[in-house]
Amino acid sequence: MQQIIDVAHNVGPYAQKLADLGVVSVIRYYNISNSSNLPSKCLTKAELTALHAAGLTVAVVFQAGGGANGKLSDLSDANGSRDAKRALKLAADLGQPTGSGLYFAVDHDYVAPGDLAQIVSYFAKVKAELDGRYVLGVYGSGLVARKLHDKGLVDLVWLSGSLGWSGTRSALKDGLWTLFQKDMELDLPFGGIDYDGNVFNAAVAHFGQFAADGPVETPRAVGASATFAITARGGLNLRAGPGESFGVIQKYPLDTLVRGVKQIGDWTQVDIQGDGASDGYMHSSYLKAEIGGLPVALTGSISKTPIDIAQAELSLGVAEVPGPDSNPRIGMYHATTEGGKAPDQTAWCSSFVSYCVEQAGMKGTDSKGARSWHDGEWGQDVTAEPAVGDIVVFSRVGNGDNGGHVAFFQSMTETTITCLGGNQGQRISISSYPKDGIKGPFHYKLLSIRRA
Repeated sequence: MQQIIDVAHNVGPYAQKLADLGVVSVIRYYNISNSSNLPSKCLTKAELTALHAAGLTVAVVFQAGGGANGKLSDLSDANGSRDAKRALKLAADLGQPTGSGLYFAVDHDYVAPGDLAQIVSYFAKVKAELDGRYVLGVYGSGLVARKLHDKGLVDLVWLSGSLGWSGTRSALKDGLWTLFQKDMELDLPFGGIDYDGNVFNAAVAHFGQFAADGPVETPRAVGASATFAITARGGLNLRAGPGESFGVIQKYPLDTLVRGVKQIGDWTQVDIQGDGASDGYMHSSYLKAEIGGLPVALTGSISKTPIDIAQAELSLGVAEVPGPDSNPRIGMYHATTEGGKAPDQTAWCSSFVSYCVEQAGMKGTDSKGARSWHDGEWGQDVTAEPAVGDIVVFSRVGNGDNGGHVAFFQSMTETTITCLGGNQGQRISISSYPKDGIKGPFHYKLLSIRRA
C-alpha cells in the first residue's frame, strides 16, 4: 500500500485499517460544496479526528472546479478570493494548524499564455487572502507549477500523475516538485473507495501535512523512492528474477512508470503497484530515471562502509550532464544535504561524501559545503596516520572561489594526496591534489583527514 494517498471520499471509518496497511498520510479536500457524485469530498472534523487518532497525518487541497475540462472561469480573480476565504474558514473550523499547507487545484493542462496569466492572477488573490497563515501550494501540471513558483506565489508543488501534461516531466527532472501523483485510480481493499498513490520528494522537508498537534516534517524514507520510465519502444518484460532465464510475468508498455527497489547487476528490482514490495525485475538498460536513483547493491563479503559505497558509485561512471539538464543521480546525492536536490552546477563533492556516509548508516554534516567536514570537526582527526577510505578535506582558493574540496583518501606522497571523490573533473573519479599547492586555477591546502 502506498504511504501517501489522496482520496475524495470520507475514509474516517477506515483510518485504522489504512494505518495497518502502511499508509502514513492522507490528502483530503476542501471545497465550496459537495456534489451528488462525491457526497463526502470535503474533509470534516469527525474524519480528521479519526485519521489523527490512527496516527495518520493529513494534508489538504482545495478544489471547486479547479478549471477542470478547460473551464478557466473557475479560476477567476473573484473566485481566488472566494476560494481562499472558504479554505480559511474550513481550516479554522477543523483546527488545521497555521504553518501547514493548503494546495489549490488547477485540474487541466493549460498552455495558452493568456490562460496561464489568469491562473497567476488567481493564485495572487489566494496568496493575498492567506496572508502567510498557511504554506500555499498548487496541484497541477509542471508548466503551471513553474509559472507560479517563478512568480513566488507557491512553495509546495503537487504534480498531477498525467505525465503528458505540459512541463511535468521537466519539473520532475529539475526537482521542482513536492509530491508526484504517480499511481492513479487505484481501489482500496474495503469500502469500494478509489484513491491515488503519491511519491514524496526527499529533497524537501515536508509537503504541508499536519498532525493533531501541528505541522510535521517527513522522514526522508517516506514515499521517496527512485522512479523510472520504460524506454523500450515495444515494451519491457517484468521477470521473476534478475536474468533472461527467469520467466516473464507481464510486459509493460513504453513510458510506464515503475519504482525501483534495488539494483542487482544489469537488473533493477521494481515495485509496479507502488506498495513498497517487489513485483519482479526489469533490465536496467531500458529504464530511464525520472526521479532520483538507486544505490548499487553490494554483494559478497564486502562490508558496507562509505568507501565501499563510493567505489560502487565510481563503477557507474556518474558524470554531469552537458547543457541545462542535470544528472538525477547527482540530484540524489544532493538530497542528503541541506537544501535538497540541486542542479549539476552546484558543487557536489560534499553531497557525494554525505550520500556515501548515509548509505553506510552514519550521519554526515548535512552541508553542501566541503569545509563543513573540517570546520564541524566531523569524526576524529587522523591526518597523521590516514587509511584508505578516510575523508580528506582541502581548502580551495582561486578563480573567485574561496571554498574547499572533500573526497575519500586513497594514497599519499610527500606532496600529493590521491582521492576518490565526486565533482572531480565534473564526474566521480580518482584524482591527485597537492597538499599545499596549485592544481589548475586553484590553490589547494590540506586542512585535515577525518575518520568516523
